[in-house]
Amino acid sequence: MNIDLYPQTRNSYDVFSVDRITDNSVTDFDLFLDLSETIILYAASGYKWLKDELESLLKNGYGEFLIRKKDSRKAGMYCQLNKIPKIDNELPPYERIKSIEQVGSQFVQCLYDGEITEACIGKAETIARSIANCVGEDKSCIKAISGLADHDYYTYFHSIRVSTYAVAIATEMGLTDEAKIQEIAIGGIFHDIGKKDVGLDIVNKSGALTDEEWTKMRSHPQYGHESIRDSALEFVPQEIILHHHEKLDGSGYPHGMDKKNLLPEVQIATLADVFDALTSTRSYQNKRSRFEALDFMKHKMIGAKLPVEPFKALISCLK
Repeated sequence: MNIDLYPQTRNSYDVFSVDRITDNSVTDFDLFLDLSETIILYAASGYKWLKDELESLLKNGYGEFLIRKKDSRKAGMYCQLNKIPKIDNELPPYERIKSIEQVGSQFVQCLYDGEITEACIGKAETIARSIANCVGEDKSCIKAISGLADHDYYTYFHSIRVSTYAVAIATEMGLTDEAKIQEIAIGGIFHDIGKKDVGLDIVNKSGALTDEEWTKMRSHPQYGHESIRDSALEFVPQEIILHHHEKLDGSGYPHGMDKKNLLPEVQIATLADVFDALTSTRSYQNKRSRFEALDFMKHKMIGAKLPVEPFKALISCLK
């Protein structure tokens, strides 16, 4: 316990109940005890909690902590993340990938509803490991990924599916470095995070976007990159967030980069993004079958706008 003194004005703090903390979790905000005459720091950001300590606090009458008001959003995100069910990693790949899709979509929704915290990054890493392990056991499990009829939830499910397709493609292409696979998975999970600053009313709009709305939509890679630039995300995920709408011929956005300037990991994520968009029901398009999507990509995009080898790897995974 740290007994350094902190500001003693109670209105500088909010109450945070001890029973909101879960076993084996890490709080990424400071927690204080109010000892009537003084406020002391009990657990600094990054503290890992165990069941015995939580039970001891409650048994001894310490049912509440104080948190700084500026940390209220972090605390709220911590509680939201704790409500997300765990992935059942004992399921066979074809069933597990559906669990990952459901759990992952709930996580992405949390990202859109709150700020990105260290706890968010940790949860994303856990989901990314589950994706990598599942695909590593059986790449063809991606065939069990479902499309979602309700386009209002497209954005949440889309990011997890893009992550999964990208990992499958990279693995099929021979990538075995676990750290690099993890980075691709995390990049897929976060790739559209900038859409939270566009607004889901525009993202899910039925009908054509106005010029102003389209300009804002095309800015989402930059919005996303700005939101995570100072986070713990590695270089590759940040590049995926910023450049997943670039094309090999330089016709993409936001920077018009071409093949020689785009990381292979970004090219893989971009192809996965396009494939999932084509096979999903959107406010402005009907869902294509996987065959129809692959055929469209082959004749309209592969070679000029999207890379050949990742496309071949995707087809192989879907056989």
